Amino acid sequence: QRRFAQAALSDMLGGMGYFHGRSLVQSPLQERPVPAPEAALFTAVPSRSFFPRGFLWDEGFHQLLLARWDPALSREVIAHWLDLMNAEGWIPREQILGEEARAK
Repeated sequence: QRRFAQAALSDMLGGMGYFHGRSLVQSPLQERPVPAPEAALFTAVPSRSFFPRGFLWDEGFHQLLLARWDPALSREVIAHWLDLMNAEGWIPREQILGEEARAK
């Protein structure tokens, strides 16, 4: 069980990344998506090479493990997600920040 736990933690930590850039947002006032303001996100991702973006619904599961290993690091990740909240209280469920992330 210990080796399994070590492998699970190692894989999750290896999937953490820092992303910065602009998301494209569909506005009811525009025909095409428009760039959102620049944003930063420190998050764990399913696969950095294939999915270099954050998924809010996955983050809760990532934090179940990370919070037990390093509570301060877990709070930092959660704070990054909360910083993405808009004026209506909505946090987009998927964060594709920057050209490189959009290319995948």
